[in-house]
Amino acid sequence: MQSEARAMLLDHYLPQYDVTETYAIIVDADPDLTWHAVRRSDLSRSAVVHVLLELRSLPNRLHGVLKGRPSETARPPLTLDDMKRAGFLLLDERPGREIVFGTIVQPWNAVIDDKPAPKVEPDRFTAFDIPGYVKVAFNIRVEPYGSGRALITTETRTAATDPMSLRRFARYWLFIGPFSALIRRLMLRIAKSDAERRPGLTSTTRPPDA
Repeated sequence: MQSEARAMLLDHYLPQYDVTETYAIIVDADPDLTWHAVRRSDLSRSAVVHVLLELRSLPNRLHGVLKGRPSETARPPLTLDDMKRAGFLLLDERPGREIVFGTIVQPWNAVIDDKPAPKVEPDRFTAFDIPGYVKVAFNIRVEPYGSGRALITTETRTAATDPMSLRRFARYWLFIGPFSALIRRLMLRIAKSDAERRPGLTSTTRPPDA
């Protein structure tokens, strides 16, 4: 029973992976309030996150221009409910404890290939193994941390479906990885700020370092 309580949903959807990165932050608020902040925090309040998400969408916007389609300003995800706009599928959620998102990508082809990413339902994500892609999954998890405090952890995992894709993604990740990591660290700081502020969780005041 204890091992089941500690098992992560992320382990079910991407148990084997090539790369993993984990970040955590301690929050001076109880786990329930912290989870509420995680689910409702507005990431667009951070100018840094907004700029990084704009950069992340730049290849797709450039691709549209090259194909004669009008360029649109990128809309960053505001809350976790908006992750679909950033190309992430909600894989699973354990309310109050953990939420998991995933995507299947070919980021090295963003501006040269019209082939859309395959649409995979959550129950097929784990088994997906078509060569030429990389599976990316990340979770956000909230756990008790002493009396009246909580620990927020986010882990990102990537798994290529073949050796060539692994090599291509490794080159891509050398550039984009640090920016992705910064987004996740800022996301944790925003959630911490909102949880420790407590009432409402809707203030538009920017958290520190945002």
